[in-house]
Amino acid sequence: MKVLRTIESFLPYICGPVNQAFQISNRLEGKGVSSPVYTTFADVSPSLPRFEKIGRVSIHRFKTQFKIMRYMVSAGMLTHLKNFDVLHSHNYRNFQTDSGFFLL
Repeated sequence: MKVLRTIESFLPYICGPVNQAFQISNRLEGKGVSSPVYTTFADVSPSLPRFEKIGRVSIHRFKTQFKIMRYMVSAGMLTHLKNFDVLHSHNYRNFQTDSGFFLL
């Protein structure tokens, strides 16, 4: 099983939803369930790697083409939203959640 997790901002930025997304993915990975996180560079340094592993979690960061307040449009993510059994989007009213809803 593959569980995709989307969130507009992720580690090392820390807030409640980020911590929740990390803990769920890390524990699922520990049980043998693939649970990568797709995110953007919002609230983190643009010098961070596009792909990294923190704990057991694979993080894929996508560039933001433009933003409207906290709505971070990361069009590069669109072609990667396939081959997942479950989508778990954190937060609402964001491009990552909207894209998953319409494309998965």
